[in-house]
Amino acid sequence: MGRDLRQGLRQRRAVGGVLAANFEMYDAGDLINVKGNRMSNTVVPFELFSPDYFRDPYSALDWLRENSPVHRYVFPVGNVPMWVVTRYDDAVTILGDPRFSTAEWRGSPEFQASGLSVSAGTVLSQTIPGLDPPQHTKVRRCAMSAFTPRSVDRWREDIRTIVDDTIKDWAPGQERELVAEFAALIPSRVVSTRLGFTLERREQLAGDVDLLISTDPADFPRIPGARERIIAYGRELVALKRAEPGDDLTSAFIRAADEEGRITQDELDALVIIMIIAGVGTTKMFLTNAVLALFDHPGQLKLVADDPGILAGTGVEELLRYESPVASTPWRFPTEDIRIRDQVIAAGEPVMVMVAAANRDPAVFDDPHRLDLTRTGARHLGLGHGIHNCLGAAAARLISEMTLATLVGRFPGLRLAIPREEVRRHEVWALNDYRALPVIL
Repeated sequence: MGRDLRQGLRQRRAVGGVLAANFEMYDAGDLINVKGNRMSNTVVPFELFSPDYFRDPYSALDWLRENSPVHRYVFPVGNVPMWVVTRYDDAVTILGDPRFSTAEWRGSPEFQASGLSVSAGTVLSQTIPGLDPPQHTKVRRCAMSAFTPRSVDRWREDIRTIVDDTIKDWAPGQERELVAEFAALIPSRVVSTRLGFTLERREQLAGDVDLLISTDPADFPRIPGARERIIAYGRELVALKRAEPGDDLTSAFIRAADEEGRITQDELDALVIIMIIAGVGTTKMFLTNAVLALFDHPGQLKLVADDPGILAGTGVEELLRYESPVASTPWRFPTEDIRIRDQVIAAGEPVMVMVAAANRDPAVFDDPHRLDLTRTGARHLGLGHGIHNCLGAAAARLISEMTLATLVGRFPGLRLAIPREEVRRHEVWALNDYRALPVIL
């Protein structure tokens, strides 16, 4: 790596960062352009997580899946030995095996010394994705009471109102920037409404969530402040809703916690904090990814325009398979030496389960690089698998279905405003995220 990149990595490690996503939450430290494949059990013809990789990640992941499905890799930050897993069946095995922990304290000495973990010492260490049973079980049971099908169905009117209000001034022929003006606004407004916080707080918190996953060195000094504000507001919101409960998720979590009587105040605060982070960030990414995927498959875009109801069936599921917001799950740490295929993963060595690769495994999905909204068959991993599957999956599906159906239904001729090759990804190893998406209505 060049001197500037090394300096940037050191800066990022010093300030830390948090990545939230739809598998409950993603907590990672150095979410920047990671360049260099220093050591591997197989020599690869590309640099993992380099700018070239981000221009075409699926070709690289295809190569790994075929040639080195359980791939030894040294993460450049801290020179941490770890593993990159790309086949669907191995991903399902690891995500469903209780011997693979998500608790960062179980990570190897190299991982602990690297600065890749940022949750230790804060309430973020109590968020559901970083917990193992039985603690995970009790906290998740408390949270699930607010995500029953009946509860989530009550979101419909809020979503409809928010989508309509967001695009009320839009008209055919206009150019709009879909990330900033649409995909980023709608999920944050829905989540803020359902959690029970104010418009002013929504705007500030949406900016803070963006900061937490920023890869711009100019943002690094501001990241600790963003993290502290989100934590402080989560705690403030819990205190407010305990004093003045309402018909919102925060109040529901408090009632469930009081009835259970077995989760701590930190666990309750962390539950609300993770809803703020994950709810705002990941659905924004998915909406952007979904629209771009439809642009790349005009026949499928027409299918939605002709029958928006397809999204409520197989459509959203296929869009999640094709490009979920999450490229890789949070770290998994084996609690003992475990063999996967012909490799033994030592206890504590971090494992990156590449959902982006598993969801396009040709051994499982026919013609996997083609979007087919009528596809049925194997379950994708876009919302996770095992005990850490997406807590808010039903809500995420509903927001996505209603939002995409309204957008395409009103503007069936929607198209890119720039050449396709000018659409740029954020160079963040764990995410499928795009910087901007200019469109013509």
